[in-house]
Amino acid sequence: MFDILLKNGLIADGSGKAAFRGNIGVKDGNIVQIAPDLSGPAGRIIDCTGLVVAPGFIDCHSHNDYAAFRSLGGKTAEFDSAEGWFALEQGVTTLVCGHCGSSPAPFYDGAMRAKRQLLPPEEFARWVDASKTPKRFMETAEQSRTGVNMAYFLGHCSIRGSVMGFRDGKPAPEELSKMQEIVREAMEAGYLGYSTGLVYAPSVYGDADEFIALAKAMAPYGGVYASHIRGEGDNLERAVAEAIRVGEEGGVAVQLSHLKVMGLHNEGKSGAVLRMMEEANARGVAVTADQYPYNAGSAPLSSQIPPRFLVGGISALLERLKKPEVRREILYSACHEADVFESCIYSAGFDNTLISGAVKTPHYVNRTIGEIARDEGREPIDVLCDILIQNDGVAQGIYFNQSTVDLMRIMAHPLVFGGSDSTNPMGKRPDENTRGGRHPRGLGTMVRRLELTRDFRLRSLEESVRSLTAAPAEALHLAGQGLLQKGRAANITVFDYENLHAAASYTYPCRKNTGIEYVLVNGQLALEHGTATGVMAGRLVKRG
Repeated sequence: MFDILLKNGLIADGSGKAAFRGNIGVKDGNIVQIAPDLSGPAGRIIDCTGLVVAPGFIDCHSHNDYAAFRSLGGKTAEFDSAEGWFALEQGVTTLVCGHCGSSPAPFYDGAMRAKRQLLPPEEFARWVDASKTPKRFMETAEQSRTGVNMAYFLGHCSIRGSVMGFRDGKPAPEELSKMQEIVREAMEAGYLGYSTGLVYAPSVYGDADEFIALAKAMAPYGGVYASHIRGEGDNLERAVAEAIRVGEEGGVAVQLSHLKVMGLHNEGKSGAVLRMMEEANARGVAVTADQYPYNAGSAPLSSQIPPRFLVGGISALLERLKKPEVRREILYSACHEADVFESCIYSAGFDNTLISGAVKTPHYVNRTIGEIARDEGREPIDVLCDILIQNDGVAQGIYFNQSTVDLMRIMAHPLVFGGSDSTNPMGKRPDENTRGGRHPRGLGTMVRRLELTRDFRLRSLEESVRSLTAAPAEALHLAGQGLLQKGRAANITVFDYENLHAAASYTYPCRKNTGIEYVLVNGQLALEHGTATGVMAGRLVKRG
C-alpha cells in the first residue's frame, strides 16, 4: 500500500529528458515506484491530470538561516514561519542558506545585530551559544524540524569576524591558520562550502590570496566557493575574474551569487560574463550562478556605505555618520569612486532606492530616499544617514538598477539556477494585500522564473525544471536531491505549467502565486491547492 499515489501526471524528472505521462508511488517518505500505470491501495490518491510532476525546487540562494534555531524554543517570527510557506508556495523543498558571507556561526561581536534588536536577551543568548562553532550550529540545525529541507554554506564574514573582528588588512599567518581550521571544521560537519560577501564588512576586507587559502582548506572535501562578488556593474568582469581565480587556484567549484548587471549604462555586459563562465568550465573550473528574476535588488542600507567607513563595525559607523563632513565624504565616494567600491546608490540613485525595512521608522517604509528628502526639505544623503542612525544601523533597501535585456540573457543560460536571495522572518502568512515592506522575490522567484522562461520561450519545460532541481543539486553537492528516482526521498512539486503566475509585486509583495498545486517534502504533503498544510517534514541536507 502506498502512502501517496500521484496519478496521471506529466513527469519532468529533473534530468532534462523528455517529460512522460506516468504515476509515482510514495511510501515511508521515499519514491518506491514510477511507472506508466500504477494500481493498488493508497492512503491518498492525487489526480495530477493536466499537471506537471517534478522534483521539489531548490532555492540556491536563501537567507533563512535562523529557522535552524527553532529547536531552541522561543516565540520569534522565524519559528512561526519555519513551516516555510513562502518556499512551499513557490514549489521549493530545499533552501540553501549561509550566502553573501553571512552565517550564524561562528558567532562574532557585531553579528546578528538585527536579531539582538528584536529578541529577548535570554533568547538571543541561546542563539549565540548555538552559534559558537560551525559544528555546534549544524547540531542545532539537525535537531530542528522545519517545513522544507535546509542546507548551509559557512559565511566568510563570520570566519574572518570571529578571528579578526572588523579590522582591515591581511590576516597574520596564525590568524589565517585559525580561519582555515574553522573551514575544515565546517566541512567535517557537512557544510556545502564557504561564501563571501565582498560588499559587506568584514568580508570586504579580504583579498583573493585569503580566499584561495581558505578554498584550499576545503578542496579535499569537495566544497564550493559561493561569492557575492566585489562589483556587479562597472567592475563586473573584474569581480567575476576574481571569483574564478579563487576557484581555479584553490581547486574548488564556484557559484556566483545573484548574477546581474547593475546600472543601465552597463547594459549588455552579461554576454561577456557568461562567456567567462563558459571558458572557465571549458578549462575544468566548474563555475555556475544563481539569479532572481527581478530588475531590482535588495540589501542593507549600511552595505551601500563605502567599506572604509565601516572599519570597527556598525557602532563605529553610526558615530561617524553624525558628522556632516563624513556624510559629504560618503556621498562623494559612493558617486565618484565606483572603481574602489560600487554602491547601489551609484547605480540606482536616491530616487530609485526604496526603503523596504526600518523597524524604528516604519513611516519611511515603501518610500524612496529621494521622495523622503523632497517631502522633508533635506538632502538625500542626510535622509540615508539618519535612517541608519535611528534604526541602530539595521535598515533594508530595494534598488532599481538592472536592465531587462541582461536579466533575460542570464536567465536563459544553462549554467544559471534559481535563487531568491531572500529572508522571510514574517511569522504566519500575512495578508495578501499588505503593501510594501519587502521584495517580491521572497515569494515569487521560482514561479516567475518558470513563467518568464515559458512566455519568452527561453527554455523548454524540461530544461527549466532541470535548472531548478538536478542541475543545482549536482553543482552544490546536495545529497539525494533534484531527481525523481526510485529510492530517493519524495521531494516533489506538482504544478499547472500553463497557468503559473507570480502575483507578488513591489507594491503587494505578499500576493500568492497561482499554479503550484501540491508539494511533498520527504513524502509528506506540505502544500495542498497552493496552501501550506503546516507539516514540518524538512531535514538538514549535508554535502553529498
